[in-house]
Amino acid sequence: MPSDNKGTDPKSIAARLRERYFNLSSPFLKDVTHKKSLPSKLYKSWSTTELEAEEQEYHEFERGLHISSLGPEFNKPEEQPKLKYELAEDYKSSKHCICMRSNTAYECDRCHQYFYGRLSEICEKHPQEFFLMDNRSCPFCNAPIEMIKKSPISWETIRKIEDAELPSDGDL
Repeated sequence: MPSDNKGTDPKSIAARLRERYFNLSSPFLKDVTHKKSLPSKLYKSWSTTELEAEEQEYHEFERGLHISSLGPEFNKPEEQPKLKYELAEDYKSSKHCICMRSNTAYECDRCHQYFYGRLSEICEKHPQEFFLMDNRSCPFCNAPIEMIKKSPISWETIRKIEDAELPSDGDL
């Protein structure tokens, strides 16, 4: 039997929920269950207002307009022509991609250490791409990227210098 709780105050809302669900105080949502609905005979005995009758008629009309009942020609989705935009061969973009640039030797102006890799830069074509292995500061002294400059000598030369044997004390 429906109630007259049609207000929006918390007590009316709670009363409507208690009418609709069992076990609302359960700590788990899965334990809350729907109450069985009343037989349709009971609903027919109540008199409907003109507005409710009109609403019911409209909902029945909507149910009857299901697209599958209209025929097979409406079941197929309309095929849209695929748009394909091809650039001219001589077209050159004003933006260039730096995502796959090679590693380079760099020198820190603060600690004067050399390191090999890439500095973090934002690609004009792919501004959302983020490369985790790009250096954002000096790996030795954590100097900001503004204090790092490209090394005047190649990485191979730097490795040869660093791997060279130092003179022993007897050679002096």
